[in-house]
Amino acid sequence: MRHETHSIGVLTVDKIIGPGAPGEMGIGQKWYVDAENGSNGNSGKTAGTALATIAAGYATMTGDQNDTLFALPGAYAPIASLAWDKNQTHLIGVGGPNQRYCPTTLTDGAIQVKCTTTSIDNIFDVTGDYCRFEGFQTMNTYSAAANRCDFLITGKNTYFYRMRLRGGNGANQLNHADGGVPIIFAGAAGAGNGFLAEYSAFGSAGNNARTVGAGAVLFEGGAICAFSPTFRHCTFEMRCETGSSSNPKLIHLAQNNAVDRLLLFDKCDFYNFYINLGGLASYVIVDGCGTTHLIGLKNCFMYGFTYWSDVAKYCFSNLPAGNGYGGKAVVITTG
Repeated sequence: MRHETHSIGVLTVDKIIGPGAPGEMGIGQKWYVDAENGSNGNSGKTAGTALATIAAGYATMTGDQNDTLFALPGAYAPIASLAWDKNQTHLIGVGGPNQRYCPTTLTDGAIQVKCTTTSIDNIFDVTGDYCRFEGFQTMNTYSAAANRCDFLITGKNTYFYRMRLRGGNGANQLNHADGGVPIIFAGAAGAGNGFLAEYSAFGSAGNNARTVGAGAVLFEGGAICAFSPTFRHCTFEMRCETGSSSNPKLIHLAQNNAVDRLLLFDKCDFYNFYINLGGLASYVIVDGCGTTHLIGLKNCFMYGFTYWSDVAKYCFSNLPAGNGYGGKAVVITTG
């Protein structure tokens, strides 16, 4: 990586040449947003002249140039969905490197994007291709079924790194089929093709109990989409105290064409919290996708569920066990 600064008269051009370190996208403009100290009257060109809202920061960016918006720690409170429709534009949090603990109240070092406004379908509506999101927390948590998700993915080759998507925690979200889901892959042709998430967490065992719907990921389906999405070193969580049912579940493939080819979970953990270990939810994955696909569970672990999936035909694990539940946690013996 080489960092260059060129000054011509009063014009300064700041470039990063090459792939760079994590959070550096290569050639492109850098912009800054600061929820606590920024102002939308600022230029946004430095941390000291940061803008105040992500929407204002995004408006400064140009597509197809790897422009990057850096978010400083603080609480960002969007009141409308942000249409992220510019290809190769990126949002990088520059707070603490580990954003996994995501309480409803802000903690020092957190970058929290929390929507508490009614009828906001999603916080980020990602239709641009080749976009990267890194190092911040999201919650779309107004208690209304219309507040469906944190991220709605329609773009291709979206990349998540060290992201924390909690989803909704309102009663009117947790009792609805697609309310309060951390991430939804839209039922549109090509939506989510090539999606990759690494070292990220979806859902929360600290939420109130969900009674229906997807606790972590929903693939809507209906059109050929989600070509070979991959989750690597990710955690999926929910709280459910309802067993013997296909509701709720962590991962939902809602109908035909919900995923295409291989949906891969590589070294991922799937966890359901049931108070006092009083029971088990039925399924990690509910698979309503009858078209050809494969769900790969590579070195994965699950606890709090009876079965991996309600459909065995398409789901494969490389951790075989005598009971057929490869990767299912079993109680240890002592002495």
